[in-house]
Amino acid sequence: MFLLLLRRAIAAVACIWCSMALAAADSPTTKVYGVEIPPLIMNTPYGSTGIIVDVVKTAFKRANLNVEIEVVPWARGFAFVKEGEGDALIPTIRSAEREALFDFPDEPVFRSEMSFFRSAQAPIAWTGKLAELQGRSFVKLRAALFAPEFDQAVRDGRIKCEETNSFSSAIRMVDANRVELAAVPKLTGLQIIASEGLQGKVVALEPAAFTQPFFLAFARRPALGGVRKLIDAKLAEMWRDGTITAIVDDYRRRNWIPPAR
Repeated sequence: MFLLLLRRAIAAVACIWCSMALAAADSPTTKVYGVEIPPLIMNTPYGSTGIIVDVVKTAFKRANLNVEIEVVPWARGFAFVKEGEGDALIPTIRSAEREALFDFPDEPVFRSEMSFFRSAQAPIAWTGKLAELQGRSFVKLRAALFAPEFDQAVRDGRIKCEETNSFSSAIRMVDANRVELAAVPKLTGLQIIASEGLQGKVVALEPAAFTQPFFLAFARRPALGGVRKLIDAKLAEMWRDGTITAIVDDYRRRNWIPPAR
């Protein structure tokens, strides 16, 4: 009798797993575009990887949904999703303008410190107040947001800020003394400095300027509304159960995340 019940239990579990696998196979694939922002999003010969990529893939796996992530320049990915050629975009910063274009989950995929990077040979007094940097020259990623106060100052013309197509280019512009400060996510800037041999040449101002939530923003299409809700629930679950922290810790153990200084 016990063996019969055990066989039935095993068969029931197998049926559940088969149903889940078939459901995933039948579900459409969500096409997500991401910008190269190491160690959060990286393009490799074996496909996309990085902290945010792993967070997104884990959320979709838990929701039993298919996802494909492609790394492209920011402006191109933004246009693809805005024009309906893609389904979602990472990482996206929430703003009133973007709320009109995209459907945002409540939960972020990552919370990033945003920092200003300077030449190590040119000390700059900074206690965290943007007014202290008045008159300095900046560079930021083209068409991207950084931090609310800084973004507003750029729009108002109170801050002189150039734009470039990559965070790597922004860091190199500081090293070449073309600008005084680069507005770059902190982990990304540190990773670029380490990978391009710029230790001791470019450093981050401390403290960070802002802690910015990064989101997976969906195109505003009815067919994606249900996907967004499912992924939002899974992201909330992952923040609660420590999964996202564990993903970050795993990258730290593998030395993908460089030291703070």
